[in-house]
Amino acid sequence: AMQGRSAGLITLQELQQQVLKGRGRFAQDVSADDLLRAIKKLKVLGSGFGIIPVGGTFLVQSVPAELNMDHTVVLQLAEKKGFVTVSEIRDSLRWETERAKQVLEHLLKEGMAWLDVQAPAEPQFWLPALFSELHGQD
Repeated sequence: AMQGRSAGLITLQELQQQVLKGRGRFAQDVSADDLLRAIKKLKVLGSGFGIIPVGGTFLVQSVPAELNMDHTVVLQLAEKKGFVTVSEIRDSLRWETERAKQVLEHLLKEGMAWLDVQAPAEPQFWLPALFSELHGQD
């Protein structure tokens, strides 16, 4: 239901809240571990579900987009602020500019990132799946 907002990426915590909300108050609780196990079983079916470790949490992928280790590392880099820039990737990961741009373009194409061209210094690539994590840290 939330794929339109985050292009198929959601934090495990937010998924758990949505599942509990949809089940009603008399239903048995569903733990984060329950969800991780279910997602791992769905992945075997090739349904596009997967788990991406990001810092101290997990992102749940619910669309069949091809994400490699470069994409995962960029997601981890963006975890603290919710966005990342080409220069941050280049400086933090010691990548060539072209490699950073390719990863960000892929995330944009898949709808997993939003581009802010009006940012002060350089364009920022925001990851809506991390918005709830940022809000929870306030």
